[in-house]
Amino acid sequence: MQYHPDVNKDASATKKMAEINEAYNVLSDPEKRKKYDQFGEAGLNSDQFTGGHSGGYQQADFSDFFSGTQGGGSFFEDLIGNFFGQQSSYGGSNEASSQKKGSDIFFETALTYEEAAVTGKKIQVQLDRMESCEKCKGTGAKEGTQPKTCSQCQGSGKVMGVQNTILGSFRSVTTCPKCQGKGKVIENPCPSCNGTGRNKKSKRIDLEIPSGLTEGVRIRYRGMGNAGYQGAENGDLYVQIRLKVHEHFQRKGNDLIYQTRITFPEAVMGTNLTIPGLYGTEKIKIPPGTESGAIFTIKNKGMPYPTQSKRKGNLVIIVKTIIPSINQLDKESQNLVKELSKKLKS
Repeated sequence: MQYHPDVNKDASATKKMAEINEAYNVLSDPEKRKKYDQFGEAGLNSDQFTGGHSGGYQQADFSDFFSGTQGGGSFFEDLIGNFFGQQSSYGGSNEASSQKKGSDIFFETALTYEEAAVTGKKIQVQLDRMESCEKCKGTGAKEGTQPKTCSQCQGSGKVMGVQNTILGSFRSVTTCPKCQGKGKVIENPCPSCNGTGRNKKSKRIDLEIPSGLTEGVRIRYRGMGNAGYQGAENGDLYVQIRLKVHEHFQRKGNDLIYQTRITFPEAVMGTNLTIPGLYGTEKIKIPPGTESGAIFTIKNKGMPYPTQSKRKGNLVIIVKTIIPSINQLDKESQNLVKELSKKLKS
């Protein structure tokens, strides 16, 4: 209501309302919302963002904001309800949307370049998390009993009210004060979980880290976070990828930098080199007369771009020439160098 052009005549209100509409279009579309959760705004501009294997730092979870956990109905339910005098159907049933979703869990794991880019890895993690209560099956009600439908909101979790303003009367939707928006009332709480529907447990779980990753990627495992309150949806588990230091390569973005040395005769005459790579050994031809510090690039042999399945960075080879000091050479070699120096000057 604050930014609707019919109410707010300020020039900036139209722009703000457009932003609100854009956010609603994304969050009300399951596919768009999935991409935004994993990749931020960048995910909305590419058809190549897929699945739950990769992410980054852009992820955002607006579930609490849009499920009305701050004591009211969802933001868009209230907005649309106030304008049109009716409840929105966004987010499914009122009962489900008013429940307290479990919180997410985050942790970091370190992979080698090869594991991140090529092979993936299976890891075992010890998690201390909230899990559904075995006694009450997550309902929060004592064994042998069931939560009862709230008599005040009839199970919706929300109650309707009327607001009188200078613009007229508007309907509003607020959280039911009797059931706190749950739609159910527990008369006999479970003694094991004190009516919460969940208990804290330590559990060892196996996770499969996919290949095609790079530094900073955040992988999302849906429903593997903390259990929700009284049977609500579980949170998610996020694993952030960190790369170990590599014995051969330095990383610059998605490119891999490899430094190698050749002898002075090899620089003059040219040579062939076999060097290590993430995807197997690589061969490069060093042409005659190569100067120290020359750079050779093998395309598409670097770290993968997680959001673009077939694209990779490059393998960049820096070739440096070994120049021995005169003291490192025997007498015969010193004479040969002197002869060569005379010929090059003539």
